Amino acid sequence: MRTPADSRAAARRLIEALPRPLPRDEARRADVVQAALLASGLLNSSDLGDSPAVATATLHGLACLTHLMDEAALGHGAGQLLLLLAERDSFPLPHPAPDAAQIRVRDAATALLHLAQWHCHDPLRLLGAVLQVHSVEARDASTRQA
Repeated sequence: MRTPADSRAAARRLIEALPRPLPRDEARRADVVQAALLASGLLNSSDLGDSPAVATATLHGLACLTHLMDEAALGHGAGQLLLLLAERDSFPLPHPAPDAAQIRVRDAATALLHLAQWHCHDPLRLLGAVLQVHSVEARDASTRQA
């Protein structure tokens, strides 16, 4: 199991490896997102194109992004990521516009969710699993520190 610090480092590598802007062509976009997962260490080269492995790497990539969001709002990273992914105008409560770093996290998460559509049957269930993984990893990290 990764520590939150390991996850934040992987998230930063993932974000840096993603080209800006992402290709518009869906197949090319899927390829560059898989390459970013590979560069981040979340996917092995032998697993490229293997749907279960890519789905797992996507899950871990999203969990890593939640840990990165925790850095600024300890314990609230998962909620912050969900807010970034939601349509800002659809929220009835005022929510501040994301800063440049948050936009990069949102773009990375969106790219991962797009890839998930190719490799898993239910990307929303995958997102739910991300929240569980993040919660367990954060709880385990706080238990080790105590």
